[in-house]
Amino acid sequence: MHADKEKIANAIKILNKMANGLNPVSGEKLDENCFLHDPRMIRCLFFVQNVLNQVVKGEAAGRGKMEFSITAEEKDRIEFPDGLIGVNAFARCVNNVIDLSRSRKITGMEINKQLKQMGILSEELLEDGKKRTKINENSHQYGIETMRKNYNGVEYDMVCFNDAGKQFLLDHLEEIAAAKAKET
Repeated sequence: MHADKEKIANAIKILNKMANGLNPVSGEKLDENCFLHDPRMIRCLFFVQNVLNQVVKGEAAGRGKMEFSITAEEKDRIEFPDGLIGVNAFARCVNNVIDLSRSRKITGMEINKQLKQMGILSEELLEDGKKRTKINENSHQYGIETMRKNYNGVEYDMVCFNDAGKQFLLDHLEEIAAAKAKET
């Protein structure tokens, strides 16, 4: 996956040089008669560059976000850190193995949102008007617990997934992602 991102980044640089009238190998200005000076070619090069940028971001060109998709082989390659992890760490582990040319990334926010809709997590309104995800009476049976954390001197309970929770999320990943697809 990392090698693919490097190849795409390199391709974007090459396309950018060509679209700007430069030889991508030598960096010299292209001959005035070169077909790459044609405005149609320049637009095409910038279009392809934009598509590749969207692929890197997990988007499909011209149609917004792609649907989340993960194969059994990709699921088998997911490596989680030992111990309790937060939802964003879970999402990062998943996103490290998916093929971004055919799937969008999954986010911790959408996982939490679906878990709330399933009644596995809840939400509380804080004094400052912000909302925070929290566990409820159902959370523990799904391998979800809290860990006391400190951020900028403020203590809070972070929602975390133990090994059973990681497995539950992994087993229901497509269902969770499908809920996001139904919204859009």
